Amino acid sequence: MVHYLNICHPFPITHTNGHKYLLEGENTIGPLTGYKIIEFSPYPVGSILGMLLSDQGAEVTRINSTSDCEPRMENSANSVWNRGKKFLNVDTKAKAGIDHLLQLIGISDVVIYDRHSDYYDGFDLSYQSFSKRNPGLVCVSLPGFPKGHMHEDLPPDEGIIAAASGVYSLNPSGEIPIPGEGPSFHGLPYAGTFAAITASAAVVAALYQREKHGEGQQIIIPVHDAMYQGMGTALVRHSKRTHGNQERHPVIKRFYQCKDGRWININISLPRFLKPFLETIDHIEWLEPLTDTKNLLSNQASLRNWIRRFSEVWLSKTALEWEDTMAKLGIPGTLCRTIDEWLESKHSVISGATIIVDDPVFGRMKQPGKIIRFNNHNNETR
Repeated sequence: MVHYLNICHPFPITHTNGHKYLLEGENTIGPLTGYKIIEFSPYPVGSILGMLLSDQGAEVTRINSTSDCEPRMENSANSVWNRGKKFLNVDTKAKAGIDHLLQLIGISDVVIYDRHSDYYDGFDLSYQSFSKRNPGLVCVSLPGFPKGHMHEDLPPDEGIIAAASGVYSLNPSGEIPIPGEGPSFHGLPYAGTFAAITASAAVVAALYQREKHGEGQQIIIPVHDAMYQGMGTALVRHSKRTHGNQERHPVIKRFYQCKDGRWININISLPRFLKPFLETIDHIEWLEPLTDTKNLLSNQASLRNWIRRFSEVWLSKTALEWEDTMAKLGIPGTLCRTIDEWLESKHSVISGATIIVDDPVFGRMKQPGKIIRFNNHNNETR
């Protein structure tokens, strides 16, 4: 039986015209406890950064501007990014609203926004603007593109950044893309996540420097540029490719359907994985022909026969049985799970990677837990 860790919101804590998501029984003391952060961003990058800082004890106040083109509070999927935050609605088109926002920033430690500091009409969010009245402020700018880029005025929209940084071109819709179909799209905020993680380390470093020297600073992390390190070695491996197809073994695929109709994802094309696998299925004699890829490609009829024979191997066991076999051999391979199966797995529940919360807006729901854990002599923060 799967047992969930039940963490409930006792009640909404009001903050002017907003509220805070507070998890009952959760230790909110963390390495960033005491720091006040203003989050002024309708895009995922700012929301994710605010969540990461809030998870470690910072007091994050999210500013919901009435002019935002992408309101986030109304969407249950974004309640994860909004957890632990206070909310404040501000009309940044009115002078009173701008004055209120600037007043809050003036008494805070960090301000997060998703444009260049001079983008906003009627006010400036740069460190230079705040340095006299709040010299310790850390200003974090997360624009879509850097200054001087042809798209510097575009927002950090996930689709725009992914298209501009080559992510879609490397993700075809299938093993053999349909001619003329174009790139396939994904729903994961890769760009915003990479930039937010990078920014979280920069914020902590800036706060550490402030403790030593008493001064804040301006941090600028274009979301487009964060993708360079996010894609990492893929930029080197694939930079000369003109297509999005995966380069793989001519016979051995990555996915196979098993006896129970489920699928398994494996990576055994390398000889160091292939040899123990072939020994296990009593076909070590296949090793030489399967590693001679040049010869395999020279005879299409033989190649099709090898593909058929290798596919039939996986029909002898269920996907879960193959997963156990791969684990014993030390070979990368796992059952392709549904999202619910992943979230309800024994590890995710026991480790707290997933939790059940009573959201003050959307009610009882499953959410990812706090992944980073700190421990010291006085308390443990999760």
